[in-house]
Amino acid sequence: MNTFYATAERAEPAAILRDLDAFRSFEKISELVNALPYIAAILNKERQIVYGNIALLEAMGYSDLESILGMRPGEFLKCIHSKENEGGCGTSESCRYCGAVNSILECMQKKEKITSECRITAISNEKEFSYDFSVTAAPFSFKDQDFVVLSLNDISDEKRRLALEHIFFHDIINTAGGLRGFLEFLQSSDDPEESKEFLQIASQLSNNLVDEIMAQIQILAAERGELKTNKKNISALGILLEVKNQMEHHLVAQKKNILIQNITPDQSFNSDPVLLKRVLVNMLKNALEASRENQEIKMGFETTPSHIIFHVHNQTFIPRNIQLQIFQRSFSTKDASRGLGTYSIKLLAEQYLSGKVEFNSEEVSGTVFKIELPL
Repeated sequence: MNTFYATAERAEPAAILRDLDAFRSFEKISELVNALPYIAAILNKERQIVYGNIALLEAMGYSDLESILGMRPGEFLKCIHSKENEGGCGTSESCRYCGAVNSILECMQKKEKITSECRITAISNEKEFSYDFSVTAAPFSFKDQDFVVLSLNDISDEKRRLALEHIFFHDIINTAGGLRGFLEFLQSSDDPEESKEFLQIASQLSNNLVDEIMAQIQILAAERGELKTNKKNISALGILLEVKNQMEHHLVAQKKNILIQNITPDQSFNSDPVLLKRVLVNMLKNALEASRENQEIKMGFETTPSHIIFHVHNQTFIPRNIQLQIFQRSFSTKDASRGLGTYSIKLLAEQYLSGKVEFNSEEVSGTVFKIELPL
């Protein structure tokens, strides 16, 4: 069985059942693991679950231990990467950057407790869910066999709070600071033309400020499943022009060129203009942040008989290790408190606009993000 990372081999079902019986006969172990408030599992050397606590079962709605025996952590949590390769959890290319797999492997190698963080995108009933866990893997010997005690503590709320704090204490304060600066210029300027220009920029900055706040409100509502859509007839060229006009006075757009290309002819389609604009703004903002001074960022669209495809292209290449993590919540190339940009693009586009998001990045041609929507 092939693998791109960790070993794919599994223990025989009979061996897993023997381990389960051994732990069940271990006095007080059930009381011990069930006293833990977070997910806890005992893994064999093949990284398979041979025992676990009630929190483990309740987390994903399983009724008994027998129903999850032999699963690996990603399979139990329904990670989207656990089915990418026939070897299962730990064997796909993306697993190289999984905090859970790496903690388990390092624990086995060093025979010591390892703690790290783990981002998992799971799928259930064709709907994606994002988790952030604090992962601890500790070695455990029992009846001359080596096991790993794995615990998963859900820190999603903490990561979301850190991201929102950064947005409010960094992005919004920066925008508010820029707005204050232009208002001060207005007070000191005696040139009517100059004052008019400053007033237009200040107006745009105030719009950006409100937009940053509304973006976070929408993401929180979307994650709770409370976001309502309001679909209308939209002009493709019109919404691209709105996005360009909104972003060209943003701080990240300074000394960079935003171009709208290949618009012949315009195309009307049915979607939610507010949410689609949010997706396109985030796509453009990410492209601007990745670009250097004087580089071009190109926006456009193309159509098929049944779909419209928007694209945003920049000249920067995304390294492969980042590509494999790009849509995970809390993942960011900036710092640990960021990471809602590409995640929100996928969340809004695929779960609320019936769309599909994808990207391609090449060293020569750069990076293009696409969103495909039904007409």
